[in-house]
Amino acid sequence: MKLLRSNLLILLIGILAAAAGTLTGNSKAAMIISLFIAIISFTKKETGVLFLLILIPIRPFLITMNPGFKILGDAIIGLLLIRTFFDYRKDLKKLLTFHPFEWAFFAFAIIGVVSALLTGVSLQAIVFQLRAYYLFYLLFYIVKRMNFSADFIRKMSYTAFFVGVILSLQGIVEKISNKTMLMPQEWTEWWLSPTNQIRVYGLLKGPNELSLYLLITFFITLYLLKGIHGKTRYFIYAGLSLMGATILLTYSRGTMLTLLVFLLVYIVLNLNWSIVFGRKWSFTFNRKWRPFVAIVVVAALSYGLFLGVNQAADQYYNQYLSVESGHQKKEKDKESEGSKRFKEAFTEETLGQSSSNGRIFRVKKSIEILKDHSIIGTGFATFGGAATITYSSPIYKDYGIKKNLYSDNQYVLILTETGILGMLAIAIIGYFLLVATWKNRKEFYGPLLVYFFVALIVGGTVYNILENNSFMMMYFILLGFVFQKQQIKKGPDSSF
Repeated sequence: MKLLRSNLLILLIGILAAAAGTLTGNSKAAMIISLFIAIISFTKKETGVLFLLILIPIRPFLITMNPGFKILGDAIIGLLLIRTFFDYRKDLKKLLTFHPFEWAFFAFAIIGVVSALLTGVSLQAIVFQLRAYYLFYLLFYIVKRMNFSADFIRKMSYTAFFVGVILSLQGIVEKISNKTMLMPQEWTEWWLSPTNQIRVYGLLKGPNELSLYLLITFFITLYLLKGIHGKTRYFIYAGLSLMGATILLTYSRGTMLTLLVFLLVYIVLNLNWSIVFGRKWSFTFNRKWRPFVAIVVVAALSYGLFLGVNQAADQYYNQYLSVESGHQKKEKDKESEGSKRFKEAFTEETLGQSSSNGRIFRVKKSIEILKDHSIIGTGFATFGGAATITYSSPIYKDYGIKKNLYSDNQYVLILTETGILGMLAIAIIGYFLLVATWKNRKEFYGPLLVYFFVALIVGGTVYNILENNSFMMMYFILLGFVFQKQQIKKGPDSSF
């Protein structure tokens, strides 16, 4: 805990200020608190990064309690960016040196903006979508130009661990109380289908977002175990078990898919493949396998806790909520909803619903639109992204699309909005990220970097992954550290 001592008081002051802002409900007070935290971040960049690790995962909760906190993340990153410009004001070359993947990312933005303007999208909607894609890229730009120490890396890991534990505890209470405790009043009044009612939404306001965040935090926490001995390890294992159980309680198929693919990739990368060349096969147990074994052990504990929480939830339902009409029958039905969610993913009924208003429908509409706008698409903020939920889209009426469409597929979204050229830019970005991942696979952060890349590629098939704030924040922080580390190795004039 000594590692956090230098920042702990400042962090506590900021957290208490944010907590006070949620209780007052005064938007102006929340905006002042946001600027106060951002100014602290300007004076000490490391503290600003820690604030982001604490506050971004709970941002949906904060802005529900007080809309004034909408500017919080933007204000912190904005002042961190200004501080970076100030620090390197005499070294413009460092400020203006970009990696090829960044140039491709800029090209993607130009394609999306130009196409959107040609389609007739409002400037406000374009800016909104640019923010969704590029806010945390700015964090990468900042972190890449910071000097990291092993001490600070552990501070970030501890911070992520504690936030993960708190979110897990809240999620378990949410499950047991049937979404009646430790949630904003507005959220407790949601109408959800039986399949979604059983899922834990957490303070991230979404089961998929929560599960993906907790899985990343789970992997980060494994890094902490390397330097911890004695009874403290049991505390870390307990935290991992809480996170694992909460991940299961989200019933997120997309997250489970990313985990499965990652484990397969991890095994392939770490197996002894001498058998392929006709030599004696051996399965060497080395340090690379210890995190994998830890995952297996903690997974078993997590599953046991998952079963226990479900049992406690049933007891709560039966004891306190059975007075509602027909409630007992509904709760019996709920018992199998979790397993149904996985088992029925590819049934005829599910596929039929998907064809009429789900993912298959969105793919069909995407193809229809792409035929008319194949080169540069229809532009940002035109098809199932964050901006269209707020501003709708000028093309929806022409293609018979309802206003609340959300693509839930990053590839479909990119192809529709930026066409072939935009997809080519994304492919180039993916190539350079793959190269960076491969070059760093043997570093201590290698497994986490591999997981992020796998989750980005695989998760993009079921999520608008580039709009997932917590995921992109943590990925860009890691990439910033990786690229900064490589620059040090290759010299100050290298662009990696």
